[in-house]
Amino acid sequence: MKRSIWLGILGILGCLVGFTETVSPQAKPLKIRLGVHASIMGAPDVLAIRQGYFKQAGLEVEHRKFFLGKEGRDAMIAGAIDINATAPTPFLIGLDKGVPYTSVAVNSMICAATHIVALKSSDINSVSQLRGKRIGLPKGTITEYVFMARVAPSYGLKSGDFQVANIPDPKDMMPSLIAKAIDMASLGEPYSAIGEHDGTLRIVEDYCKYDPLPFMLTATNKVIKENPDAVVAYLRGWLRAVKFLKEEPQKAAAVYVEEQKSLGREVPVAVIDKALQRMKWEPDLTPQMEKYLVDQAKDLLSGAGEGRVNTMPDIAKALNRDLLARAKAAR
Repeated sequence: MKRSIWLGILGILGCLVGFTETVSPQAKPLKIRLGVHASIMGAPDVLAIRQGYFKQAGLEVEHRKFFLGKEGRDAMIAGAIDINATAPTPFLIGLDKGVPYTSVAVNSMICAATHIVALKSSDINSVSQLRGKRIGLPKGTITEYVFMARVAPSYGLKSGDFQVANIPDPKDMMPSLIAKAIDMASLGEPYSAIGEHDGTLRIVEDYCKYDPLPFMLTATNKVIKENPDAVVAYLRGWLRAVKFLKEEPQKAAAVYVEEQKSLGREVPVAVIDKALQRMKWEPDLTPQMEKYLVDQAKDLLSGAGEGRVNTMPDIAKALNRDLLARAKAAR
């Protein structure tokens, strides 16, 4: 009698073990907390979310919007997000400050989508006319660094020859120009294309002859260590969105227009298409990109850009090419 009771209990336990195996953690969706850039650099993330590419890669995404890459970086420091795109200057500053993150891909090259602009009614046609005037720049960003270290000096201008207004949010640049609070501005897409379309501003020049302005796709070391499959799934969905942007640009622009509508902007598809076409999507962390980051860090270390880096970061250690390679192989 006792033997049959014990056999029954063992049978029940066996069933329970079998049940727990069928709902193992591997069967649950992978999860990522994502920082989405509100400017054009965030377009692949927006498309992947709206088109369901992340879901189709088996990934559950919780996302937050940021207007500057460094804001997303700071959210990573606080442990609030896992993945974010940021420019080299805040990326290198973060490494110098010991932020535990790694670059897993190049989000984009934005030099042709980043402009020095003036009001269309202004008589300013060159940066050389900035002497004694004021320009709007977002402090602590790659655009501020490149403007101060390369653009202004190329026109014989020193920092004391003009004033800088710190305007972090790009949507505040246009009102500041119209109010004559600034005479010029450094402005990215889609704001430049929108300003051109409505006849408010004129592009003086872009940044391409000074710097390619790459944006680095970064992930916290914690998520890379504890959940690398989630990072790979993210990259799979993100790469699919990049492919969509390259192969069907007008369709991609139409989807991105819906995002602009959700932000209260009514923008024609042709305007967004123009803005997106100015972007370069080149995900690989090439040897040339590694050299660029090393050179950038040396500049910051030697005092350029207000000497923001105190020690030389280990760039090679801060780049992870394996996860992107896995994502490409899985597509």
